Amino acid sequence: MRSVQYFGSALVLASYAFTVYGKPASSKVCDKETKICYSSYSDAESGMTFGIAIPKNVTDPYDAIIKITAPINNTWAGFSWGGQMVWNPLSVAWPNGKSGTISARFAFGIGLPQPYDQAEHKYLKGTKTNATHWTVNALCSGCTGWQSNEDERYVLNGTGTTQFAWAYGTSAVEDPARNDSAFNVHAAWGKWTHDLNAARIDDFATLVKKNLLTAPVAAPKPSTLASRAVAAIPASCSGAGSPSFQGVLASGWKATKIAGGLTSPRSIQFDTAGNMLVVQSGKGITYYVMGEDGCPKSNKQLVALNSLNHGIALSVDGKTLYASSMTQAYSWPYDAAAGTVGTRTTIITGMVNGGSHLTRTLAITPHQPNLLVVSHGSNANIDTAASDKATARAIVKVFDLSKLPSGGYNYVSGGYNAGYGMRNEVGITFDNNNLLWGVENSGDDFKRNGKDIHQNNPSEKLHFIGDVTKPNDQWFGYPTCFIVWQPSDFTDKAFQVGDWFVQTPSTSMNDDTCKAQAVKPALTLFPHSAPIDLKFDANNTNLYVTYHGSWNRNPTTGFKLVEVAFTKGADGQYKPTAPITSTTGAKDIFWNPDVTKCAGNGPSFSSGCFRPAGLAFDKAGRLFMTSDTSSNGELWILGKA
Repeated sequence: MRSVQYFGSALVLASYAFTVYGKPASSKVCDKETKICYSSYSDAESGMTFGIAIPKNVTDPYDAIIKITAPINNTWAGFSWGGQMVWNPLSVAWPNGKSGTISARFAFGIGLPQPYDQAEHKYLKGTKTNATHWTVNALCSGCTGWQSNEDERYVLNGTGTTQFAWAYGTSAVEDPARNDSAFNVHAAWGKWTHDLNAARIDDFATLVKKNLLTAPVAAPKPSTLASRAVAAIPASCSGAGSPSFQGVLASGWKATKIAGGLTSPRSIQFDTAGNMLVVQSGKGITYYVMGEDGCPKSNKQLVALNSLNHGIALSVDGKTLYASSMTQAYSWPYDAAAGTVGTRTTIITGMVNGGSHLTRTLAITPHQPNLLVVSHGSNANIDTAASDKATARAIVKVFDLSKLPSGGYNYVSGGYNAGYGMRNEVGITFDNNNLLWGVENSGDDFKRNGKDIHQNNPSEKLHFIGDVTKPNDQWFGYPTCFIVWQPSDFTDKAFQVGDWFVQTPSTSMNDDTCKAQAVKPALTLFPHSAPIDLKFDANNTNLYVTYHGSWNRNPTTGFKLVEVAFTKGADGQYKPTAPITSTTGAKDIFWNPDVTKCAGNGPSFSSGCFRPAGLAFDKAGRLFMTSDTSSNGELWILGKA
């Protein structure tokens, strides 16, 4: 790959890109299909056209629409937002079958421009390839402002003129379906003066929403993702200290404590710049600047709010932070680079104040970023009233943030259901098909017709919840129907693992009623393990689940991280490899050497063992985990040795 030659000429361009300004060469052009009006420039030499559209009001940071049209012989085209090929964002695009691919890049010196994680493209209608030309039309967040090589914020003047630059190549990119594909030397380059003032449009947000494609036109192939090497796990991190409790690892795995002294750390969220946000229950949210080795370089309190206890999420563009208390959910404007938040807004109220389950888990729907998913547990071990979905307990609900009412939604009366009858679905996550999965903490102190069966029944559950873009009133069984884990505990009837049962069968509600009316889980998990978070690896080959640990089982169980193998079916859907009748579908990855020494009492106290809670993967494929012991809570990094 001749990247040195590529940048040899690029540096010439860089030396005077900001110093030469002439009469704007762009003009206003409106597209019939999308109704978007662009400030457009066509270059006769390359045969390419570049269109820019921006909001009427341009306050840093602001988004922009970039439209690139090129002859089919131009195998890739590059657009420079700063008018030079180094030290500013680049949008590089190419044809891909009947569609196209666009990639955010940044070059810090002589070399192939690397993927730029502080900018993101979302495909719009009009992205296509025909026999003579190809077009990529996309929204870019993070392209109009960036950190200069003098560590100063540079922002494009949206009400004036600026210089842009183009380049194109004639050699095929390495893999057109991948937006991180390598590409070869350019055949030509040029620059022009562009009128951004003419690019401002009144109905920017509305037009973007109308033209957003529901799924990426091109994405990394799963097989390619699987083959990428995960970054190494550090042997130690400065200042982390020794682990509070020793752990045991599965063969081929490595785990390193990266921070300690935290207050009940729970959920983890990585932002678009690679910083790690951690909820500390009763304290707020901490912001960690992460090193390339996976160790924290620095940290600070991002949000000081002692009512926060678990839930956290980020908008798809990374500019809005969400978090939850027991009774409310909030949002803040968020700046990943600066590590700051703006004024807090209450977006959901009316969640139960008290009861047995106090956390409210949050997730943003990846392909419909206006949809916030919120999980709410039951009010007791057996919350009889929750059989009515109108109580909005033991339920997962969805709220359209683009229609947020003044004062926020009321959880009970607002939003729509994604499923109910889930006792305490603390962990929720999306797969690569943008379909939702969850893990349920099932019931305690169970009897069957008066006989004690609680030690190894009922099973915890892995649920397939599905498409949250549509209301779903399916019932998942709680507070009446439960799943068998150990059939030998039942003496009145022959069961197998994964069967439904009720505690006291009657003519109106019995095991067969459950079978007819309730949605079965995708997999059973060991009783009383208390699964509270789950995350898929990059290609959905494995699902990782934290077992927070039991509090009323003797001996104790859980207190470990497990791995559930997944398979992609012929229909393209993901499912656990093990059947529901299996008790070996979850493999231990990281566990305490003697679980009988562990003691727990819900999320508020634990002793004797580390206690897995939150999970998140970074962009390097490394898995991060919190241990939320109430004193000296810890952060861990895990991966293959």
